[in-house]
Amino acid sequence: MNVLFIHPSYPNQFTRIAHKMGQYNGIKCSCLVDAAFSAQVRADGVPIAYYGFQKDQGNGNAGSAGYFYSSTCEDAIRNGKGVAETLSAIIKTTPVDIVVGHAAFGATFFIKKLLNVPVISYAEMAGYDMTHSRQEFPPLLQHRFLDVSFKSVVYTSAIHSDLIIVPSQHARKGFPPELQSKIRVQMEGFPISPNHYDRNVLRETLGLPDPGPIIGFAGRTLEAMRGFDIFVKIAARIAKEIPDAHFLVIGDDKTIYGNEKVYLGQKSFKQYAFETANLGEDRFIFYNFLPRDPFLRCLQAMDLFICPLFEGAGNWSLFEAMACGLKILASNRCFIPEVITNGKEGFLFDPYDIDDFVSKSLEILADTESYKYLGVNAQQRIKNQFSVEKAVKGYVEIINEAMGTQKRDLLS
Repeated sequence: MNVLFIHPSYPNQFTRIAHKMGQYNGIKCSCLVDAAFSAQVRADGVPIAYYGFQKDQGNGNAGSAGYFYSSTCEDAIRNGKGVAETLSAIIKTTPVDIVVGHAAFGATFFIKKLLNVPVISYAEMAGYDMTHSRQEFPPLLQHRFLDVSFKSVVYTSAIHSDLIIVPSQHARKGFPPELQSKIRVQMEGFPISPNHYDRNVLRETLGLPDPGPIIGFAGRTLEAMRGFDIFVKIAARIAKEIPDAHFLVIGDDKTIYGNEKVYLGQKSFKQYAFETANLGEDRFIFYNFLPRDPFLRCLQAMDLFICPLFEGAGNWSLFEAMACGLKILASNRCFIPEVITNGKEGFLFDPYDIDDFVSKSLEILADTESYKYLGVNAQQRIKNQFSVEKAVKGYVEIINEAMGTQKRDLLS
C-alpha cells in the first residue's frame, strides 16, 4: 500500500506518523509539502520520500488585492491546485493508493474529483471556533463571515473525501450531522521525553534564574484563546507569594486565531495582558516559538506548567508537557478533559477561576515531591493513548477502512 501525506508545512501533524508508518511491512509512505521547505527536509535526512509543490499564483485575472472574506478560500484553492498539478505528475511514475491531507489548507480540495484516488481529509476544527471563545472579545459580523468562508473549504474537502480525521471528540462536535458518519477521531502521536539533563546545568545553559521555581506557559502564540492574560494574572499572584519565582513563556507575540485585535487597537495581546494585570515583565523570560528540541529543554526546566486554554482541538504544547512528565494545571475547556483526568494527570479548572489556579500552584510548589505522581501519570497517559505507535495504528486502521470504502464505491 502506497500512502501519500499532504501538508503545506514541515514538520506537521503527519510527519512522525508518516515516518513511523513507512517502517511497517507492506506500507510505503511519502509526503508532499510546500517546496519552500525542501532545504529543511534535505537537512533533516528524512527516512521516506518527499515531494514539493508550489502554490498556484493565478493568471492575474483576479484583483491583486483579493477580497478579505474569501481570502481563506482563495489561499486554500491555490494550495489545492498546486497540489493537484504536482500529484498528477507524481502518479505517472509513482503509485499512490491513498492520500491523507490537511483540509484547511486545501490539500484535499481537488484530489477526489480530478484524480479518483481514495482521500482522507484531516481537519483540526470545522471553523473559526476560536473567535468566540472569549466573552471579553465577542465575534463581530466580519468574524462570522470568515468562519463561514473557512467552513466552505473544510466542508467541501470533507464531502469529497472518503473519511475525515479529527484530533479530538471536541473537534468532532463542530461538524454538522451530515458529515458525522465520515469522521474518525485520532490524535497525533508524541514520544516520551525523559529528562537527560542535569537540572542546574540546563537552567544555566538556558540562562534561567536558579534557585527558585520556574512556572511555564507555552503555545504557538500569546493570544486570547490560549489564555495568556489568565496566565499573567496567575503569575502576578504567585509572584507576591514566592519572591524568587520566575515565569518562562514560549510563544510568538501575535494573534493568529482569535479576534481580539479589533478590540485592542495597536496593542498586542501581550501588552494587554500585562496592563490588565498591572504587572511588569521583570520576572518573565520570553522565547519565541521554538523548534522541538530547544522547546523540550525549556519544558524540562519548568517546575509547573499552566495551560488556561479556552479553545482548540489539540494543543501540542500540552501533550509535550505531559510527555516530559511535568506537573500540569489546565483549563477544563475544549479537548483537555479528554486527555487529563482531574487530579490524576493534572488539575483542571475553569480558566476564569484565578483563585483555584493560584491556590493549587502554591500548594504544588510548596511540596513538589507529593505531586510527583502527576508527571508520572501524565507520561503514562501519553504512552497508553497518545504515543506515536498508537497514532500510527489508528491511522492504519482508518486508511484500511477508507480503502475498503473506495472499493465499495467503485463496485457500486
